[in-house]
Amino acid sequence: MAKLALALIIILGLLGVFGSVQARRRLRRLTTQRQGVHPSTLIDQLIQAGVRESVTEFIWDALSPYYGDGDILPHQDDDLIRDAGIDPEDIEDIVASFFHQNRLSEPTTDDPEHIPQNMSICALGHYLMSCEERYSAV
Repeated sequence: MAKLALALIIILGLLGVFGSVQARRRLRRLTTQRQGVHPSTLIDQLIQAGVRESVTEFIWDALSPYYGDGDILPHQDDDLIRDAGIDPEDIEDIVASFFHQNRLSEPTTDDPEHIPQNMSICALGHYLMSCEERYSAV
């Protein structure tokens, strides 16, 4: 039993190290590919791109944990999965949270909502606004 516990601890430790290495690689790739911006600048850029201010604020509140404590500066063209490292299920949770926060009617099984994959931060803003228009309670 002790050997099994030790093996599990070693495996979990290795997975943690692997995840940390992957995050560092993503950080290096992002910093060489594009210039990130301060979150307030990101919000301004999203507003200039046509995303409503309330949606931009929701987006940054939802995405900021994925960018760490200033370790990675965001860019409006960052891909949510590839660049920000957000799991697709977490994106679904973010969208569900937006529905809940804005009291939007829920999609039905007859007419399900299909969340696009490979969305940028800016595209997420436009997508959430389209959800708001389609699912607002009348």
